[in-house]
Amino acid sequence: MRVRDRLERLGLEIPPPQVAPENVRLIYRRLVRWGGIAYIAGHGPTDGSGWGSPLGQVGSAVSVEEAVAAARLTALNVLGTIERELGDLDDIGCWLKITGYVNAVSGFTDHAHVMNGFTDLVVDLYGKERLGARSSVGVASLPFGMPVEVDAVVAWSE
Repeated sequence: MRVRDRLERLGLEIPPPQVAPENVRLIYRRLVRWGGIAYIAGHGPTDGSGWGSPLGQVGSAVSVEEAVAAARLTALNVLGTIERELGDLDDIGCWLKITGYVNAVSGFTDHAHVMNGFTDLVVDLYGKERLGARSSVGVASLPFGMPVEVDAVVAWSE
């Protein structure tokens, strides 16, 4: 079954491209492809009309459940960038590396659970055999107050 069909079966849609606030000047590329490897810049949980989840730190302004949902929405944003920049999502040969940053209060230790929101969707769409290495890192803040940010590296098999 194709990735787009799996998304539809799960009732999920890829949101429009992320847009930074007007007063913010960002100079970067969302994705760089070098040969068969694509490096995806940090993405957050936006839904096309703004932030798709509460902003702030997990463990105070954002619950763990909300953070898991934010990580899942972030996965959809990453998929959207890959599709817009490279084409067919079925051409992802392997998710080589996923790094998740969780904006959390001091003492929070459930970063891996939050990041399951991202990797569970990858497994649902691609299977465990195409899931790569993953890191979950706690940080004191993220741009725009995002609760999670994720960057990734994928093998592209056109």
